[in-house]
Amino acid sequence: KMCDRHLDEEEEDGSDWNERQFNGFFLIFTSLLAVVFVLGKFLHDRPRLQSALPEAGLTVIVGVAASAIIWLVAPHLYDADLVVNDPKYGSDIRDIANGLLSFSPTFFFGILIPPIIFNSGYHINKRLFFRHIKPILLYSTAGTFINIIVMAVLLNALVKADLTGEFKPHFSELLVFGSLIASTDPVAILAVFQKKRVDPQLFYLVFGESVLNDGVCLVLFDAFSMIVGGEGNFNGPVDAAWSLLTDFLISFTGSMCLGVASGLGVALLLKFVDMRQCRLLETSFYVLVMYLPFFAAETIKLSGIVTILFTGISAQHYAARNLSMGAQDDTDVFFRIISHIAEVAIFLELGLTVFGLGLTSFEDFCIEFFLWSLLVCLVGRACSIYPMTFLFNLSCNHTKGNQNMMDELDAEGSLAYTTINDQTAESSDMSISYNKAHMLWFSGLRGAVSYACAKNFPDDYGNHFYFVNITMLIVLVTVFVMGGLNEPFLNFLRIETGVDEKEYMGKYKEPDNLFRILDRGYIRPRVIRDYKKHKSTYNTE
Repeated sequence: KMCDRHLDEEEEDGSDWNERQFNGFFLIFTSLLAVVFVLGKFLHDRPRLQSALPEAGLTVIVGVAASAIIWLVAPHLYDADLVVNDPKYGSDIRDIANGLLSFSPTFFFGILIPPIIFNSGYHINKRLFFRHIKPILLYSTAGTFINIIVMAVLLNALVKADLTGEFKPHFSELLVFGSLIASTDPVAILAVFQKKRVDPQLFYLVFGESVLNDGVCLVLFDAFSMIVGGEGNFNGPVDAAWSLLTDFLISFTGSMCLGVASGLGVALLLKFVDMRQCRLLETSFYVLVMYLPFFAAETIKLSGIVTILFTGISAQHYAARNLSMGAQDDTDVFFRIISHIAEVAIFLELGLTVFGLGLTSFEDFCIEFFLWSLLVCLVGRACSIYPMTFLFNLSCNHTKGNQNMMDELDAEGSLAYTTINDQTAESSDMSISYNKAHMLWFSGLRGAVSYACAKNFPDDYGNHFYFVNITMLIVLVTVFVMGGLNEPFLNFLRIETGVDEKEYMGKYKEPDNLFRILDRGYIRPRVIRDYKKHKSTYNTE
């Protein structure tokens, strides 16, 4: 049966497909995309239904339905009388069906992910993002690492206690599993946040943590994967931990620097090669920025996701200023469209693979391990969110305490008093309430990045197949259950909604820091064309 057939890599990437197979595959896939977009319109017209069924969930449902139809119908087409007239007909149907029911990590990471991450960085509100960069970095780095370790340790204890049935993975495999399942994909959550115009602090904490969290998890996934089957290559846990830490720091820092350098490099090129009179060439060249840095990073073994995120941020901050107004509008719309199509395609692929997992029995899901994993995911997420929230709030309170002491010392009510009070007012939105922390914890949906990593799970101990199935179940449960309960939970916590970002930022005057001074005084004048002429406009952004 088709569900029992395990695809090899050559079949999955379609490298030996003929023209009819390609046409058949993309005819069906693009038709399913069209169905999702049409159904999405009906979903948007029904707010009550949309609050319970996220758009990502609708897309997965369409994929699952199509997957079931293909799984049932394709074998009958393969055996149809048409085979007599065309000997290759049956094999083409089989390959098209296998292609639709499989999930290619190469296609996912190389084609679909870059435009999504680039668009996130390109259209991010930089003032809000960097205003809350400290807690974002805490959650996405230290918090993610704590999350992974807690999940691996707890699952290992459950395995040792013989509570996971017959499935007993090694601890190194649990570290890899923890790193892939710690990756969050709160697309459904953020869609509700945007619709309800939720408190910008909460929005950018969830958004920023999820984007950087993906990069951190991928770096750690690669690092832990090298340990599986090679535990004897390290001289104890200290050596392994040091190797992991250095690999992570080099990869993350190098990727961030490459992303910023890419944005600056494009800005310089557009400054000295004026393409504004050739709008089509200008737009075509600029669109390539969405992919080139990503592939450059992957080629030199850095994180493409981290690189393309910071490419998007720096390209919008510097390079976009050197485009004609028409090209700026064209590329802005293009990036949004491609990103949306890629997001829908990812969730459609997730649904399509449900009937292509190659399951032979219910035991292939390792139900005991899956249920424990679901609980441990929630516990690990809590251990990453609440301690980081406490530490960050503690640092905010410490700063406010120092300011109050200085206020008391200034008995004359001098200029220093006024300045300190201004700074206190400007930082009044920095501390994170525990209602927002609860929402952050609840926003930890798992998505396509987790599943794509599972498809690359090391098979040294023969557990790859089971981890793929378990990850798929966790992704589906979090997307439908937590995604569907997102709006009621938001209302239950009484999170502020209907907030205008411009009014929100208008309350706070950003203090000058070293980066802002370097940016305005040194970097912008050298990479932006006619900077002095438009200086007043650029400096208000």
